[in-house]
Amino acid sequence: MSGSINLSQVRTARWLPGLLLMLLFSLSACQPVQAPAASAIPAFTIAVSDDAVSAPEVVPGGIVRVTIQNNSSIPMDIGLARVLEGSTSEEVIALAQGGEEAFIPLLTKASFLPSVNPVDPGAERWFYVDLRTGVFVVDAAEHVEGMPGAGALHLNAVFSADEIVGVTEPVADVAVDMVNFAYAMPDEIQAGPQLWQFTNSGEQWHMMFVVDLAEGAGVEDVMAFMGDPAMAPAGPPPFEILPDAGIPSIGAGERAWLEFSLAPGEYLVGCPVPDVAAIFAGEMPMSHMEHGMVKMITVVE
Repeated sequence: MSGSINLSQVRTARWLPGLLLMLLFSLSACQPVQAPAASAIPAFTIAVSDDAVSAPEVVPGGIVRVTIQNNSSIPMDIGLARVLEGSTSEEVIALAQGGEEAFIPLLTKASFLPSVNPVDPGAERWFYVDLRTGVFVVDAAEHVEGMPGAGALHLNAVFSADEIVGVTEPVADVAVDMVNFAYAMPDEIQAGPQLWQFTNSGEQWHMMFVVDLAEGAGVEDVMAFMGDPAMAPAGPPPFEILPDAGIPSIGAGERAWLEFSLAPGEYLVGCPVPDVAAIFAGEMPMSHMEHGMVKMITVVE
């Protein structure tokens, strides 16, 4: 359930299964700037070593601050998933290790929470997330540029949240509501460190990447480059995906808070994941961007 993002992994719909098992827990984004004081928000730590994931068996439910520590000797991709009702943690763990062939079944068993990718040896990362209650799986794998294949080593832990404890919401600077298929968010954002609240109010999984466009490039240029690789324009991409902004794919109904910093300028935000409803209907899916989930924002001093 983990991975990293590069350009080939955000080419749209024709990409299906290979593209987006990584995007479930990808985007080398969400690298926090400085944790705001929030003593009223309960917290716990997940630690990854070379051979195990350590997490409390029971954690506070509701809104919590999660710290991810990489105590291993290699960069790791680490993600969380909610086990959906009627499924088991054993099923989720098995599917997460199954490569692209397990992608569609995994969507029916797990709802994705934030991931941190990669986490360097000795480093730690954090985010806020509304766990509510339930059973959760931690998945950690060695960071690779691309999609971990079936059989790649994954380390896992399982924990539960049985009681709502965290009821204090972090004070967000920017609120982003992700729906099918649009972003409800400000057109203008302040530069510098900002705490972003992401709410998936849609019926599908959603993500947000942030793109710095080349001079003269627009939405159509990005869409053309991210579409069918056989039809993509020649030459370098007309944009740069910011490595420290946005949110990886999260499931319907999930909420998370991440802190990152944008410099002044014009940016494109978009959701390149495929239309799951079309997949389950046996149709060739369009990406959410092709459905219109793309937007220009301005970051000001």
